[in-house]
Amino acid sequence: MIFQNFKMYRIIAIIRSFIFLLVLLTLSLGAESVEEVKPWLGVAIETAPNGVRVREAIVGTPAEKAGLKKGDVITKIDSIQMKESEQMIKYIRSKGVGNEVKVEFERDTKKKKLAIVLEAKPDEFDVVKKQLLGKEVVDFKLTSLDGKKSYTKKDLENKITIFEFWATWCMPCRASHTRLSEFAEQNPSIQVLAISTESKDLIQNYLKEKNHKFTTVQDEKGDVSKFFMVSAIPTTALIDKNGKIKFLSLGGGIYLEETLKNALSLSKEK
Repeated sequence: MIFQNFKMYRIIAIIRSFIFLLVLLTLSLGAESVEEVKPWLGVAIETAPNGVRVREAIVGTPAEKAGLKKGDVITKIDSIQMKESEQMIKYIRSKGVGNEVKVEFERDTKKKKLAIVLEAKPDEFDVVKKQLLGKEVVDFKLTSLDGKKSYTKKDLENKITIFEFWATWCMPCRASHTRLSEFAEQNPSIQVLAISTESKDLIQNYLKEKNHKFTTVQDEKGDVSKFFMVSAIPTTALIDKNGKIKFLSLGGGIYLEETLKNALSLSKEK
């Protein structure tokens, strides 16, 4: 009887130890899944000869609200010389959300200063939509694969246009092409341009056994992709007859269908 009780207590002890370890593991995993809040200014930047140039101050961000503008060249932050964009990104990330940074910059050869309080970085695609929706597409040049035609902003006039940003290595992009081709064939009045920054050889090799009904073009310098802030693919953009961006989506499947549905609705408007 004593032996049986001892055995039972031992089993209970083992079970309790197991539960305790399970709780510790759960807490540990929970701690690892928590990420540090990322601070940001809200600017698209590039390295310049004398600092870091602002390519765009995104609407509604700390930088834009404080007064930073496209073309400004940031020379110092908190008295630290800014020499390249990567250095500036790392420095901003090292600062906490809610903290103030002192930004020194040049605008039209004049030196200026701003104090900017860093905010938490929002979802990246939400930022893209906030920046681009309703905006007119800048002038651009996209090259056909045979090199015989260049598509520019003028080719958007009086046409509903869908831009699809893709790459040959992107399997979701490839999966979307059957549906996109079907849509282009059924709706010839809507222009569909599939845009890749890859080399012509890579693109042509992929297209050898394809019979897509949309137009595939090369963004040779990547300027169009940069304007649309493409950081993930497939990304689709819907542009109206006036060259304004009306809708953006990320991914295929139901997200692509949403773009196509909006394109059809837009085409029926007078």
